[in-house]
Amino acid sequence: MSATEEPVKASEVEVEASRLVRIVAAVVLVVLSGTFLVGVFDIRSPKGLDPAGPRFFPLLVTSAWLLLSIGYLVEGLRSPRTTDEGDRSWFEPVAISALLVLYAFLVVPLGYLIATALLFFVAARVLGSRQIARDLIVAVVISVVVYIAFTQFLDISLPEGVLGL
Repeated sequence: MSATEEPVKASEVEVEASRLVRIVAAVVLVVLSGTFLVGVFDIRSPKGLDPAGPRFFPLLVTSAWLLLSIGYLVEGLRSPRTTDEGDRSWFEPVAISALLVLYAFLVVPLGYLIATALLFFVAARVLGSRQIARDLIVAVVISVVVYIAFTQFLDISLPEGVLGL
């Protein structure tokens, strides 16, 4: 090492690795959301994009997912390469991305209610919550409310899975 070169700090290497992982996770999210968005147009509906039709809400959700994923990618690309804070975590975006992929594979065999409640519960844990009872109650309540709203009020069928609802 010459006298003019400064040593590379471990925190700078960690920040760059964290930044790279966030960018890769964002690209994966963009690809997944784009794929699901294309899949939404395979939903057969005589009403087209009518809000009462079965295609509207999946289109709305996947479009929002795509926009948020693009925003996350832009944030990752614009973030500084180095910082004095070496504690930025790459675990959360990678774990949430993996959970979403796992959810996509489990939602049909397990059913919407079980798979979604598990997704919400595990996501809360990944994001740092340590209140097991609250997380479990919230995950189940939200899953049931959304399930009832979609199946009873919007007449949109969701995967029944092992419960056979």
